[in-house]
Amino acid sequence: MARPQPHPNPVLLCFVEFELDESNACLLRNGEAVALAPTPFTLLCVLARQPGSLVTKDALLDAVWGHRFVSDSVLKTAISDLRKVLGDDPRQPRYIETVSRRGYRFIAAPSPAPSMPPASATVPAAGAHPSPPFIGRTDEISRLQRAWERADGGQRAVVWLAGEPGIGKTTLIEHFLASLGGIACARGHCVEHYGTGEPYLPVLEALADLCRSDPPCRR
Repeated sequence: MARPQPHPNPVLLCFVEFELDESNACLLRNGEAVALAPTPFTLLCVLARQPGSLVTKDALLDAVWGHRFVSDSVLKTAISDLRKVLGDDPRQPRYIETVSRRGYRFIAAPSPAPSMPPASATVPAAGAHPSPPFIGRTDEISRLQRAWERADGGQRAVVWLAGEPGIGKTTLIEHFLASLGGIACARGHCVEHYGTGEPYLPVLEALADLCRSDPPCRR
């Protein structure tokens, strides 16, 4: 049986009073962590990744339960648990809309990220995208900024960002990238494979991501 793999583009989204950060397995309400079991959390991420679009029951069962045989009732229970946490009324939904006999739709409108505290702020470039919620790490941001300035000046620079899982490495990178504005960024992810895998998959994934983001590269 297949097991769901981490998505190459994890969700980072603010909606109403909630903040959803898939990379750090975190759901916040007004800045406070919300207790949410792994299955409903993954379900929320799958729906939020396609806002306004119908996600069929089969697609949800495949994405969340990894192609294992489970009934629609399992999905219905997970949706119910998720709605309880969000405080969503299925009769007058604000977040998750039921499409009868077909699936569900994430209908919450995205909202701006909360303003960052001055201590963690870096001056964004013109046209920079809003940064995700972020606190502290000024030393790390300064080191990344110095490495970026060297690279921008034509000097090669390699930076290793290490740490235990869940301490916020991805959030740190996302925050720094957001401060740089419209740059080209290639991403490759190393994930556990079952069976034969492509040895250079992260590199190929990064190149494919660049091609998708640059219309002249599309063929």
